[in-house]
Amino acid sequence: MFERISFATQNKLDPNSPIDIGHLVECMVFYKSTCVIASEGILKQLITYFGVDGLEELIDSRVLNIIYTESIVAVSTTSENSRQYHDVVEISSPQHQYQDVLRKQIVEVTGKAGKGRRLATRIQDKIKVTAHDHSILDGARHSILDQQYIQSAAGLVLKSKLNSSIDLSGLRFNTEMQDKGIVVSTNANFLALNQLYHQFVPPSHSSLTPASILIEVLELEKELYFASSNLSEIAASNISSVLAENKFDYIFDRSLKTEERINNFNEFILNDSQKLRQAVNNRLITSRQAVEIIHKASEFKGWLSSQQPDQDLIKAYYSAVTKETIVDKLPGKTARFSVFVGLGLVADTLLTGGMGTAAGVSLGALDTFYLDKLFKGWKPNQFVDDLLPLIGSKN
Repeated sequence: MFERISFATQNKLDPNSPIDIGHLVECMVFYKSTCVIASEGILKQLITYFGVDGLEELIDSRVLNIIYTESIVAVSTTSENSRQYHDVVEISSPQHQYQDVLRKQIVEVTGKAGKGRRLATRIQDKIKVTAHDHSILDGARHSILDQQYIQSAAGLVLKSKLNSSIDLSGLRFNTEMQDKGIVVSTNANFLALNQLYHQFVPPSHSSLTPASILIEVLELEKELYFASSNLSEIAASNISSVLAENKFDYIFDRSLKTEERINNFNEFILNDSQKLRQAVNNRLITSRQAVEIIHKASEFKGWLSSQQPDQDLIKAYYSAVTKETIVDKLPGKTARFSVFVGLGLVADTLLTGGMGTAAGVSLGALDTFYLDKLFKGWKPNQFVDDLLPLIGSKN
């Protein structure tokens, strides 16, 4: 644990603050390498907070790795005769290519065209560029059309977004691929659900819809694809965390010779973790001070990653890193780690003949890819963002 972690979009509806910078800083304090899957909005947020010099320093010290995606994945919805049709799509534009976006953003942040262009030229080759692999769309579509999986995922998304103990035991959420797209049939009363949701999230920010559920399923596949490809852990929103645990239950239920439902994740809580995160987000410390704390943590990271994680260990590490800094004087809240233990518990029940080949098993190609990575040692542990879905927080 604590070798590598992948960090992606957390707030999908706020282009100005798509990630929690404080959570990102904490990831860089705990993990040897933090990989940010950056959209256009995330890239600008990083440049604005750290500055080009700060970003370059973190990249050169191998604490931070940025992968910029020139395309985006989304759920497309069209309506015809009062029926909605959905599909997952990839969107790109020649007006939003990496080098042009980087140059424009740095010029905007610095306010100086010449300096901005020079800085962009200096850092552009230190950021990797990619598009989304088409397997992400195929995997998301497969998950959306799997009736058992989408039924459970829809309930988890609604519970997480509503942050309540609302009874969804009778929820029906079915999907069907038709010529014009995916049709959702549900008994969910979105008018009533939105009355509850809009008590803490304004309608101008977002509303609950069938598409808002599908986009969470798509985003999870994107996060898992990049994390598994990098063999890294996951900086997860609360929704992504519960969906990820559900996803691995789904994969194992279909690919392991066992009738027993196994707990694939253990959780532990760090009571004082968020004091750094809150200090960053509330601008109680500067970005320069945050970078200095990240560098101070480097001397402890080799030791931390070689230990079996537990609450006392993490708390001792955190105290050592923040000792004699402004963070040490701030009140703490909590952070949640979700540690993957699934394969260790079911080692004697694995498939014979390879992944996804048991009779009756129908795993999609992307799920089989995840399973292969798990067998090869990938541990999808999660550092969970547990903030409530309020404006300025994560959804």
